[in-house]
Amino acid sequence: MIDSLISDHATNICIFCGEDDDLTKEHVIPQWVYDRCTKRKFITTTNKASQTYHKTTVPACKDCNNSILGELERYLKHKFSDIDLIESYFSADDIEKIILWLETLEYKFQVLDLKRNLNKVKGSDYIPYIGKMPISMFQGPMDQSPSKVFSNLRNALKALSVKSKMAKLNSLCVIRTTNPDFHFFHSTNNFIFIELAQYSVAFFYFYKEEFASPKEAEFKAQQIVKNEYASAST
Repeated sequence: MIDSLISDHATNICIFCGEDDDLTKEHVIPQWVYDRCTKRKFITTTNKASQTYHKTTVPACKDCNNSILGELERYLKHKFSDIDLIESYFSADDIEKIILWLETLEYKFQVLDLKRNLNKVKGSDYIPYIGKMPISMFQGPMDQSPSKVFSNLRNALKALSVKSKMAKLNSLCVIRTTNPDFHFFHSTNNFIFIELAQYSVAFFYFYKEEFASPKEAEFKAQQIVKNEYASAST
C-alpha cells in the first residue's frame, strides 16, 4: 500500500488498508474536534495558503473509516466528555489510545503532504517543473530528499502498528485548559498540539522523542507552546 502511494502520489486507495472499493473522504482532523465549524482554517507549512479543516481529507475505505477510526474516536470522545482533570486522570490504557489517535493524525498529515503539490517555495518564484512534486519534499529548514520523505511516511505507519505505547507515555502531555477556542499546530515528524475547548483538555505529543520523566516533556512542550502563541499574536 505504501509502495503504491510512493509510486503514484495521486492514487486513490485507502491509506490504511490499500483497498480501492467503498472509498470515503477521511478528514485529516476529525470534524468533531473543531465543532464542525466550516470557517476554521489552518496554514500549510510550505504553500503558506490557508485551507479549511472540513475540506482537508484523505481517502479511506468505509470499513477503516467507520469501524476502526470511528470506533477509536467514539471511545475517546466519551472519555473526554466524562473526565474532569481536577478530580481524576486518564488510565494508562486511555493514554495509549490517545497516543494511537495522535499518531494516526500524524500519518494522515504525512499522506496529505505526499499527495499535495507544491505551489510556491517561500521567498522564491514559482517553478513549473517542480509544481508536481509533493510538498513534503520541501518541509523544514532544508529541502528533503524523496527517500527521506518516503522514510518518514513508512515510519509514521510503522508507529501505528506498534500495539503497546508504554514506551511513549512520557511523550504525551495532558493539559487542562480553560481557553474558549480550539487551537491546533503540528510539525511533521516532530510534534502535535491539539486543544479541545469543548472538553477542557489539550494534548501535546512528541512523535519521536522519548523522555525519562513527564516533567522533561512538559518543560519542552511549554516552551514550544509559548513560542507558537507568541508568533501567532504578532
